[in-house]
Amino acid sequence: MSFKKTMLAVVAVSALTAATAVPAMALENEFHGLYRLRAITSNYENAAGGVLKNDAATLNVFEQRARLMYVAKASDDLKLVTHFEIDSSWGDAAYQNGRGVGGGAGADSVNMETKNVYLDFKIPSTPVNAKVGIQGFTDAYKGIFFNNDAAGALLSGKTGPTTITGGYFRLNDGGGASTIGKANIDLYVLDGKFAVSKDLSVGGSYYLVRNDLNYSGQDLHMVGVNAAANIGPVAVDGFAIFQGGDEIYAPVGKTVTAFAAQVAAKAKMGPGALRGAVLYTSGDGGTNPDDTHAFQNIMESAGATPTTFTASGSNYYSADMLLLMRSKWAMDSDKAIVSTANNANQGLILGAVGFDASLSSKLSATANVGFGMDAHRNAATGRNSKVIGTEVNVQVNYKVYDNLMASLQGAYVLLGGRSTSTDDPFLGGAMLNYTF
Repeated sequence: MSFKKTMLAVVAVSALTAATAVPAMALENEFHGLYRLRAITSNYENAAGGVLKNDAATLNVFEQRARLMYVAKASDDLKLVTHFEIDSSWGDAAYQNGRGVGGGAGADSVNMETKNVYLDFKIPSTPVNAKVGIQGFTDAYKGIFFNNDAAGALLSGKTGPTTITGGYFRLNDGGGASTIGKANIDLYVLDGKFAVSKDLSVGGSYYLVRNDLNYSGQDLHMVGVNAAANIGPVAVDGFAIFQGGDEIYAPVGKTVTAFAAQVAAKAKMGPGALRGAVLYTSGDGGTNPDDTHAFQNIMESAGATPTTFTASGSNYYSADMLLLMRSKWAMDSDKAIVSTANNANQGLILGAVGFDASLSSKLSATANVGFGMDAHRNAATGRNSKVIGTEVNVQVNYKVYDNLMASLQGAYVLLGGRSTSTDDPFLGGAMLNYTF
């Protein structure tokens, strides 16, 4: 090799070594995620869209979920967060493009979903943190109004004992080329929390949902107050909500006057903790064409048509139900007898009691009882009784490794007089959860 070629090779190798050894910026790469496999035997879950019926067939489903999070962290004050999800049920489909498929023979489906993509940064010389992009947001009322992913901007700052959060989310843009940016549903958020002491905090909120899909400017206003306190070994929390304005998902919105309230407590007891909660949301009979008292919750856009919606934009996971209310463990089988606190405009009265036990360093268990009834009967019921039913469930967990949990689940619902079904729903399940 000539001297010139030798020198060129040395320069190229040196440049490549320098490029790989000295990055353009000090960047930390974080990877997090989970894998969950859940096997279900039930006469209800994921059956006929979650509709109660007589002589329901017993079915078995294997559903799995992988979530992958990559965080590009430039510093504690600046990072990009991305979060992806892959769902499928064993045997569902293969060689498909779409969400929630790929478990059929052959697999090979394009099915990765984007959950979150947002920039998380601190505004320089201020105590304010900003999250801008597609992100998760849960209301200050345990998710009964909104608990979902949405595109928007959320600013939060703390000064002394006070924390203020303000945000804007574009929930739906319902137009084609001529209406994009004009026919929208937007959410405005203002939350405040004040730490009175280390054992007492109080808060308040104002949320505004503006629906311009029909160019009619339907506005739903929501004002809420909340508090949490530690009283000896007992932790207590509660909230009260008032809603006024327009029914946001009707073509011609009714005037809304609605209420919701909740009180919950948790106390250490023996090898675990005893907890209980009561939730109330107002309902309506549906007979008045101009007014409604049904508690409103934000729905999510359904599929490719931006002006159609599904009610699963909110939840009350803290009840720890598996069938009566939406379950935090469900994946493709996300069905429930009561899917939201709106409860088909009937409102809801729900009481739940549970006990979480730590039996050893590896073994734990939880047991729950929940009772639900309509706050107001309407045409969706078709029965004189308001009683939905009573659920009893239990879950036993075993820590196989620090990051791997194996669980067994069981649930049974004794249906109330509201249902026309003679078959009480049941569920048995086994689950593996790996987190990293």
